[in-house]
Amino acid sequence: MENSVIVIVGPTGVGKTETSIKIAKEFDGEIVSADSMQIYKKMDIGTAKITKDETDGVPHHMIDILDIDKTYSAAAYKKDATRIIDDIIKRGKTPVVAGGTGLYVDSLFSDFEFGASFKDEKIREKYNQIAKEKGNEYLHALLEKVDKKSAESIHFNNVKRVIRALEIYEMTGKTVSENNSQIKKTSSKYNPIMIGLTRERQKLYDRIDARVDKMIDDGLFKEVLSLYKGDTPFSETALSAIGYKEVIYYIKGLCTFDEMVHILKRESRHYAKRQLTWFKRNKDIKWFDLNDDNICDIINYIKNFKGGILL
Repeated sequence: MENSVIVIVGPTGVGKTETSIKIAKEFDGEIVSADSMQIYKKMDIGTAKITKDETDGVPHHMIDILDIDKTYSAAAYKKDATRIIDDIIKRGKTPVVAGGTGLYVDSLFSDFEFGASFKDEKIREKYNQIAKEKGNEYLHALLEKVDKKSAESIHFNNVKRVIRALEIYEMTGKTVSENNSQIKKTSSKYNPIMIGLTRERQKLYDRIDARVDKMIDDGLFKEVLSLYKGDTPFSETALSAIGYKEVIYYIKGLCTFDEMVHILKRESRHYAKRQLTWFKRNKDIKWFDLNDDNICDIINYIKNFKGGILL
């Protein structure tokens, strides 16, 4: 089958990086990151960005493409990632899309411009003012009252997306998912082989906690401090990254060091839960439990997908 793309998704800390490299090496592939924070330069430790040694010679794309003062959207990701995927296919290689940003993954395999006609600058200005006066969590609580599903998938510090969901609801009287279901989706030009990675919940949470501890040991505080005090300000998108905003709270004296670590672990676990909620909606994803160390099962599934399209 033409235009086959292997897609590796799952929650933070589950093991997408290691698995995607093994898959890419098996199928002569190149990895296209679908992570909304690894696109930023110098945000390395807090985003668990892969190092050159860890790539094991596998080319990686859509990493380190923006300065931290720049904003980025799913539409921009779709445009940039599509260009790269097309080039990989043209060169006879296999694209392996890997990441946990559900909106980025969905943008590649659904041809629609959601909500393009629903725009009202006055509504956006109103909610921006509310966020400034009463805080991001208050604004997020407003969204939770009218669109609980969107609130579960959007972090309260991602003000832009919170406001967008509120804007759509105020203009249409319907939630994002209700509007989304009424928009015709045409087939993507790609043929995705969707792989979902998971682990038993407590084991996943233990891995997340251990990764946070490693980030702290590897110098997360120093990384965030240098960026925070540098000449380039964080964009709203970059500032929403888990790990960075928590350290900034500590830098500002809003919490103790131990509280910062506790909040960071808690928010990382909550994020993993939101990611799973997002991906579980997609019935095309075949799930594999990595507790079983079953990379061979994943490889065999890909080889035999729809008659062995990659053999």
